[in-house]
Amino acid sequence: MPLPSELPLLEYQAQLYPFVANRTYAKEGWIRDKSWRDTGPFVLGTSYGVHPAVRIYYSPGVVTWLEGERKGTIPDGAMIIKEMATPPAARYVEYRDMLASLHPGDPERVEGEMLDFLRKTGRLSWTVMVKDSAVSHGGWFFASVEQSAEVDSFKPPFSPPSGQAGDGMCMRCHASSAAELTFSALENIQGYTGEPLTFRVDESWRNIEGFPSGPFNLPKVQRPAEGKSATALIQDFFHNDDAFDRSNAKAAPSPTDINPDFAKMFPPTGGIAVPANKVQTLPSEWLDHVPSRPGGPQHFLTSDNCIGCHGGLGGPPYGTTMFLQTGPNYGDGYNISEYGEWRWSPMGLAGRDPIFFAQLESEFALLEAAGAGELTSNLGTTCLSCHGAMGQRQLQIDAHANPHAGLDPNEFKVDYTLLYAPLTKAEEEKQKADGTYAYNQYGSLAREGISCAVCHHIAPPERAEGQPHYNKLDTYLMNGTTGVFRLTGADRLIGPYDNVRQKPMENAMGIAPVRDGYIKDSELCGACHTINLPNVDADKDEPLEGYTAADQAVFNQAARNGSEYLKAEFGVTFPKALTEFQHSVEQATYLEWVNSIYSEDATKKTCQQCHMKSDFRSVDGSLSVPSITTQIAAIQDTTLPDVANRLPPKEIDVPFREDYRRHNYVGLNVFLVEMLRQFQAEMGLSRTDPMTYATNGAQLSIDTMALQAAEETADVSLDLSEGYGGLVAKVSVTNKTGHRLPSGVGFRRAFLEVRAVGKNGETLWCSGCTNGAGVIVDDTGTALPTEFLDVVPEGKETALYQPHYRVITDQTQVQIYEELTQNAEREFTTSFVHRVYHPKDNRLTPLGALVPGTSEFQKKFGDSEVTSAFMKATLPEGRAAKDPDFVPGSDRLEYRIALPEGINPEHVTVSATLYSQAIPPYYLKQRFTIAPDGPATQRLYYLASRLKTEGTLIEDWKLATASASAALQ
Repeated sequence: MPLPSELPLLEYQAQLYPFVANRTYAKEGWIRDKSWRDTGPFVLGTSYGVHPAVRIYYSPGVVTWLEGERKGTIPDGAMIIKEMATPPAARYVEYRDMLASLHPGDPERVEGEMLDFLRKTGRLSWTVMVKDSAVSHGGWFFASVEQSAEVDSFKPPFSPPSGQAGDGMCMRCHASSAAELTFSALENIQGYTGEPLTFRVDESWRNIEGFPSGPFNLPKVQRPAEGKSATALIQDFFHNDDAFDRSNAKAAPSPTDINPDFAKMFPPTGGIAVPANKVQTLPSEWLDHVPSRPGGPQHFLTSDNCIGCHGGLGGPPYGTTMFLQTGPNYGDGYNISEYGEWRWSPMGLAGRDPIFFAQLESEFALLEAAGAGELTSNLGTTCLSCHGAMGQRQLQIDAHANPHAGLDPNEFKVDYTLLYAPLTKAEEEKQKADGTYAYNQYGSLAREGISCAVCHHIAPPERAEGQPHYNKLDTYLMNGTTGVFRLTGADRLIGPYDNVRQKPMENAMGIAPVRDGYIKDSELCGACHTINLPNVDADKDEPLEGYTAADQAVFNQAARNGSEYLKAEFGVTFPKALTEFQHSVEQATYLEWVNSIYSEDATKKTCQQCHMKSDFRSVDGSLSVPSITTQIAAIQDTTLPDVANRLPPKEIDVPFREDYRRHNYVGLNVFLVEMLRQFQAEMGLSRTDPMTYATNGAQLSIDTMALQAAEETADVSLDLSEGYGGLVAKVSVTNKTGHRLPSGVGFRRAFLEVRAVGKNGETLWCSGCTNGAGVIVDDTGTALPTEFLDVVPEGKETALYQPHYRVITDQTQVQIYEELTQNAEREFTTSFVHRVYHPKDNRLTPLGALVPGTSEFQKKFGDSEVTSAFMKATLPEGRAAKDPDFVPGSDRLEYRIALPEGINPEHVTVSATLYSQAIPPYYLKQRFTIAPDGPATQRLYYLASRLKTEGTLIEDWKLATASASAALQ
């Protein structure tokens, strides 16, 4: 047999699996266990073993190692082949004894009939370990093989691979072994002294279908509990893919019907519309596989290395860890494990975000149109500092460490995110021919977005030699924004807990988990939630609008500091060309939090406290857990059946933690999660969680957003009176978040829908009503001319938009909380690098926001020019800056509602609802018109035009947060 590292995955499986399924190893005379044996108790029809019943065969290299007292290393090419059958082992031991008594002197017949019984009744299958020190830190290729010897398919619906190097779900248990990731022991093997471990097995298995009455088929009155089982269904979820495949096959097909309102608002012109078979799809999430390297770990590895221990357990007989079980079957409930919630969070989806990739295509097209196409690689690589953080940064590390490897770290091409380790020789040759073969691992890492190894490797920013003696905040501002984060050592991952069991992770990946309080510091989040970007069309000799020359110098120097750090640390130069332009803060979520009461000791509430919940409530209110206590890892410890050659209990018993924090990481971007949930085939995602078998991961993410929208985002109040010949509604909106509302990228918006309804439910007046595509319309259903920011009245220099209002008197006026930016030509833009003018920013500021230059600001922040410059990016602009009712934490405005003639005001109910739109109409239109021939843009149009919103949280392309209603008393 070749080694796994010598062939692409599917071609290696095609050689290994028939070798196993045909039992060639047995024909070659490999040594095996003394008999079939159990791996745990079997009681009331339920196996509590870590495997089914097993009988293991050992290649000569493994036997030699065992005879050497398990010292040294197992040689490459050695194998451990575990035959597995439906438990308990007693049925096979007794059946063989029966055959031997029936056919004395005919061992071939006994063996043949025994194999028939194993294949048909025992559902014979195999797990295999192949030693290859070149494939991963642990040095093993793990596989599960069925009788069909079928190799993997990475086509939809997507299932985890049945065999791969360094499989995280296998290492969950094997990492607890004392040596070489195996528990193998001579006492189990024929010809050696000693006896295998034995476990309690009752008689509940003696009901084998097809057997006459007798020892293999007792009447139920002679079986424990009259034949009743401890579980309704016994399945081996971890060593057989059948149950997973059945669950995944139930995934709903991707929507194909086009939303007519959407098509009307965004006509399919310019080549933007492509058929389903032309949509650019993403590889299966199970191809995002980069294990820890042989000889020592690299910094970044994919989440499937973590999933086995940190993916939860969905109930008996395996256990209930980081899981809230709500039904009798395994997987009924909510997976609140680190992996489970991260997977469907915006951070887990960042590397597959169709909106982000369409944005990049627009940015590149705008640079090309401006004659600055040479900057596309610089900008793309910068943006992937966060969205593709692991791939982009690992490429820099590797290129710097191996300068002769021919890697180019200065251009992380977007096309790398479509790469994966070749599955066949043909794929390998194609990648080599087009020059991408060396980059496939970085593409797999990038698709993981903000994965486990990103946050758990971030270290505090540091002041470089020769820089001023900045305080802590200024050190961060000048050295730690825009994805330029420092790293801990590759062999350390930081976490919040003391007394951590390190040995299993060290065995599996060569990495030690250690406590570091920085993981709980909001500044860690600021690495990607403060973004300082160039403005490529701005005058290089003048500060940007709203800033002094001193402020501008601060932003520009911060960009240069980041560029210089990356060059010094990794030898890269891609940021340098961008430092020639005037910089400004494009995203300020972390700064907004700093400039709020939530960063102050007396009222402090960190990012982690809001976005990593310590409690759980189901959206329907049927389940409430005020404080979650759980183990944070599920490994082979002393709660599982005993096994030989296990690490000592003190090194594997995982304590319960009372301060567990969920990894839910959500805001209000339901649109993103719905897109990837509804279009799993196109976006490469799997319906079923491989550890807990829960199928509601996406829904849990959306439910968490629903609760956040309803309870933690805003309050709306409404006072109603008569006046101005109609009704007067005084509406107040309070921001309950610790940052602006909305926050993050500037194109997010929130708007008020104020609606007057008659006694029969008919709408009499509405400001902020939308159509089915989320476009705000007038009383005739016509889109407002302000909705796409592209209607320039005759004689005017700028397009129409909705300003900030104190008083609204007409249905065409709408209070929209948003940031609007313009390029150097004063055209409205959603580009991140053409943000020259800011006619409007009335996003609701958080409580406690202070204005630089005031005594209150100086009291909190001192007189630092750095802090003052950056905090200006957290202030309102345009009319809102002069509105006395627009104050930190809230806004108040008045609606003067004209009623139709003959309507009695006392029969009218007025409601005010604050809606959120993560991707508003003008944003989408700019994507579809700027780069309509881009594959990512065409993909976004395909997904958005077919997205089902009816009956979802984002019906009519908007997300409701807070609301209030009133009628005249």
